[in-house]
Amino acid sequence: MAANKIVREQGKYLDVTPFHGKYCTINMLGQDVGYARVGIISSGKDFILFQFRGKRGLAAKAFVKDITEVKISERALKKETELVVEEWDEDVNPFCYFVGERCDIHMHQTRMFEATPGFFKAKILYVDNQNQLIRIKENSKQFNVQIPMICGIMESS
Repeated sequence: MAANKIVREQGKYLDVTPFHGKYCTINMLGQDVGYARVGIISSGKDFILFQFRGKRGLAAKAFVKDITEVKISERALKKETELVVEEWDEDVNPFCYFVGERCDIHMHQTRMFEATPGFFKAKILYVDNQNQLIRIKENSKQFNVQIPMICGIMESS
């Protein structure tokens, strides 16, 4: 039995609602980091909100190549955190959910061997909706990161 799979088509809306409440693998374009065996809990026009072992994450639909449902045994499912599907609010910038949290931020890779694929255990200080930036602090240095260049973000341990 083949698993459910959707492939992103250029210029078309990627509808992820059939995968809400299910465990999936999110494959990203090119050299970008993907997310294996994550539970999709919500999605909006531009982003997918997911959960992995009690931590939340966000994937930008613009960088998604495909999404495949993962079949998990009943025994393994008991060890996972229960997935609670949430309503998506398009009026709220989804990066605001991560303000004050330490996160791994995965940047879109434009070259094969990118010097900095992202920021790790960076604290999200604030979100600037007007300029499409987030302000982060990593290793006692602060950076402005352009939201359109972020392919994914996930709370770190």
